[in-house]
Amino acid sequence: MTTSQEKPASAPTSRRLQGGVLTIPNAIALSAAAMAPVLAVVLNAPAAASAAGGALPLSFLIAFIAAALVGNTVVQFSRRLPSAGSFYTFNSQGLGPAAGFFTGWLFWIGYAVLAPGLFTAFGAFVQDYVSSTFGVQIQWWIFSLAAMAIILGLSLRSIKASVNLDLALLSIEVVIFLILGVVAVSTAGTGNTGSVFLPSFAPTGFTGVGLGVVFGLLSFIGFDAAATLGEETRNPKRNIPLAIIGALGAVGTFYVFMMYALTAGYRVNDSAHMAAFLKDTSPFVTLAQHVAPWIVQPIEIAAIFGIFSCFLAIHNTTVRVMFSMGRDKVLPSSLGGVHPRWFSPDRAIYAQTAFTVIIGLAVGVWLGPGATGAYGFTGAIGTVAIVIVYILSNIALIRYFWRRADRKVFTHVIVPILGVIALAYPLYSVSTPGQAWPYNLVPFVVLIWVVAGVILFLRYRAKSPEKIAALGSFIAEDDLPLDEQPESLLAARAPSLQHPTVKEEVENTPEVEERR
Repeated sequence: MTTSQEKPASAPTSRRLQGGVLTIPNAIALSAAAMAPVLAVVLNAPAAASAAGGALPLSFLIAFIAAALVGNTVVQFSRRLPSAGSFYTFNSQGLGPAAGFFTGWLFWIGYAVLAPGLFTAFGAFVQDYVSSTFGVQIQWWIFSLAAMAIILGLSLRSIKASVNLDLALLSIEVVIFLILGVVAVSTAGTGNTGSVFLPSFAPTGFTGVGLGVVFGLLSFIGFDAAATLGEETRNPKRNIPLAIIGALGAVGTFYVFMMYALTAGYRVNDSAHMAAFLKDTSPFVTLAQHVAPWIVQPIEIAAIFGIFSCFLAIHNTTVRVMFSMGRDKVLPSSLGGVHPRWFSPDRAIYAQTAFTVIIGLAVGVWLGPGATGAYGFTGAIGTVAIVIVYILSNIALIRYFWRRADRKVFTHVIVPILGVIALAYPLYSVSTPGQAWPYNLVPFVVLIWVVAGVILFLRYRAKSPEKIAALGSFIAEDDLPLDEQPESLLAARAPSLQHPTVKEEVENTPEVEERR
C-alpha cells in the first residue's frame, strides 16, 4: 500500500474538465443549438428552394438521411472514446496520429471560423430589428460586442448554464416556428400534397433535388457538437450517443416538417404560386404575412434568439477542441489549462473570443455583416473544412473496427461508406471552381490552412515526435481496464507508470500477462 508521499504522479487536474455535470438534455441542447434549426430554415430554405422548387421537403429528407449516416460514426466512436476532442480524438485512434493532427487542424478552424460570421450576423439582425421596430439607428458591431461579452461570461462561468440557456432559447424559437408550420398546413387546403416528396416537383428533376440536398446538409453542420462534451457528461459512453441521436432526430424532423409546411402553405402545386416561390428570398416571412400576420414579429425575434444560441454553442464547441489540442501540446500548451474554480477551459475561451472579435470586425467591415456577407463567407469556409473531417471520420470508423471482435459489417463498414458517398457531392458543390466572389476564395483559404498544417506537422515530427505520438490520448474514462485502453493513452501515461510501485502492479495484471 502506498503512502500519500508515494502516490504516483498522474495527469494534473488542470488538464481535466469537470466530469459528470451535464445530462442528456444538456448535450442535446448544444448539438441542436449548433445546428441552429431556425436560422437554417430562414437562410438555407430560400437557397435550396431556388433549385429544388416544390421538392424542397424531399431534398431535406434526403439530407436528413445523409446526416444520420455520419451520425452513426459519431455515435459508434463516442461509445468507445468520449472526449472533448471529438473527431480529433476519433480520427487519431482510427487513422493514426498524422490523420488525427490534420483532423484537429481542420476541425478547429472549421468551427472557429463559424463564430466570426455568427458574431456579425447577430449584430446585423438586431440592428435591422431595432431600426424597423423602434426607428433607432445603432451600429451593428455594438450589438455583436454585447453578445460576445455575454457569451464570454457564460462560457467561463458554467457550461451547464450555457447549455441550459441554449435549451431555453431553442424551445422558444422552435415553438414559434412550429406554430407557423401548423397554421400553414391546416389552412393550406389543396396545397397539402404528397407530390412534394417526388423529384418531378423540382424544376430540373433529380439535379434540382440534389442541389437542394447540399443546402439541406449544410443545415445539419454542428450536430456533432455534443461529442465535445464527452468529458463533462454523466455516463458519456451512453449519454453522448443518445444526445446525438436525439438532436439529429428532433432537428431533422423539424426541418422536414417546416419544409413541407412552407410548400403546402405557399401552395406550390399551383404554377403561379410556384413561380413566385422560386423567386422569394424570404419565403417564411411571406408565408407568415399570408397565413398568420400576428406571428411576423415573433419570427424575427426567434431568428435573433436562434443566432445567439448558435453563437453560444459554436463558441463552447470550438474552445473544447482548442483545449484538447492544447492539452496534447499541438496548440500552445497554455490552451490546455482549466480554471481552478469554474473548471472551464479559460485560456482557450479567451483566445477564441479574441479571434472572433478581430476576424468578425474585419470581415464584417470588408464584406458587410449580413447573411450574404461575412456570415455566408465564413460559413462556407467552415463547411468545407468540417465536411472533410466528416469524410475522414467515416474512413476512420472502418479502420478502427476492422480487426476488432465486435465489428459489425453494416454498422462499421457499410454505413460509413454510404456516409462518404453522401458527403462527396456537397463538398464538391461548395468548393467547385466558378463560384461568385468572394466564395471563389473559399477553396484557397482552406488549402492555405492545410499547407500551414503540413508545415507545422513536419516541424513537430522532426523536433517533437512525442507530441505526434500522444495525439488524441485523453478520453473521458481513463480508468478503463488496460485491455480496453487505446495504445496512445497508455503511452501518454507512461511517465506515471514508471513509478516503481505502480510499475510492479501494472506488470502483474492479467491484461499485461495476456499481452505478453
